[in-house]
Amino acid sequence: MIVLIRYKFRWKYELFWAVLLFPILINAQPLPQLIDSALLQQPELMALEKEYQVALERAPQVSQLPNPEVGVGGFPLPVETRLGPQLLRLGATQGFPWPGTLPRRAELENTKAKALYEQIAARALEFRYELEQAYYQLYAIEKRQDILRRNLPLLESLEATALAKVESGKGSTADVLRVQIRREELQQELAILEREALKPLATINRLLQRRPATKIEVVDELGPAQLPFQQDSLLVAIRRTHPKLRQLSWQQEAARQALRLKELDGKPSFGLGADYIFVGPRNDANLNANGRDIVQLRASVSLPIYREKFEAKEREEQLKIAALDNRKQDLNHRFEATIAQAYADFETARLRLDLYERQRRLTQSAIDILQEAYSAQGRSFDELLRLESELIEYDLKRLNAVVAGHLAVARINQLLWNQ
Repeated sequence: MIVLIRYKFRWKYELFWAVLLFPILINAQPLPQLIDSALLQQPELMALEKEYQVALERAPQVSQLPNPEVGVGGFPLPVETRLGPQLLRLGATQGFPWPGTLPRRAELENTKAKALYEQIAARALEFRYELEQAYYQLYAIEKRQDILRRNLPLLESLEATALAKVESGKGSTADVLRVQIRREELQQELAILEREALKPLATINRLLQRRPATKIEVVDELGPAQLPFQQDSLLVAIRRTHPKLRQLSWQQEAARQALRLKELDGKPSFGLGADYIFVGPRNDANLNANGRDIVQLRASVSLPIYREKFEAKEREEQLKIAALDNRKQDLNHRFEATIAQAYADFETARLRLDLYERQRRLTQSAIDILQEAYSAQGRSFDELLRLESELIEYDLKRLNAVVAGHLAVARINQLLWNQ
């Protein structure tokens, strides 16, 4: 049975939750699917979304009129009037803030909620980057293991050739031992990598809310990374759409709205009320309207003559706006530095990838030549073994360059929020 609840972040301040629950029959998943699954299941994102919903509920609370006051009063010693003694007083009063105050309070709370909403998107970007990092680390470890395993048969073949040369009296036992030492090094490295893979695997499974040792199959082969955007346009897009910058902008807007609300709070508030007084009839006289009850209308004005708190509030919000400006400047500088570093890493990875591919081809050609010479004449074994080791190193360096390129793109993607 499939239960589908759609969850998607959008800039129009509407959250659509989508949760896809289904039995996972196999562990192989492409990276985008893993990211979507991780974001759907993050308790922290769910908690932030609920906090956002809580913040939206504050606007109705602050946009209501104050509760009316109802009172009752008795007269232990009745007040005598011309029409009779006052027996009981019933009264009601309703306060009214300055016109426009209540909508402004609701607007302020909604703006604060929008700032909190941007925090959800910012944390989603951080979770995505954390998962991408762990995924590429796991890929690098598993492909490193593949390279080492792929070279073990080559060493075994070389060992067999060396043994044949020893048996024919044209080779040295030391050649066989050197090959065996190198093969044991590779086997030990494989065992170490098996343990190293548990670290990124545990990170991925933590983000997927699964057991740490749950197996994950990475993609078969990663090609060279691609950068589909220009650096200058990227900076413009980040300044416009990054959730942390938008969060700071909404916080500044909230401070400006608090200043406008302060102006309204500094104006008089009003109260309207009415009293109904029960009057008892006089027994000592027969008057027109004898015992007629009294209706009294009241109006009041609250004068905010103590202005220091309003002036302090204005200074507070102005300082808050200035501090948030400083935070935005700092974030922009950080983003610029991150992008510059990521582009430099990407270009370095691309150049190294080209270099290692050329060197690998040349090394393989040299190995083919030396293998023929060693098989025929038993010479240049040390050089052959050295080139075999270099071939492995070039494969590993090529792998590291590919992963470095993808990690550089992931660092850039960390700053991009798709609307």
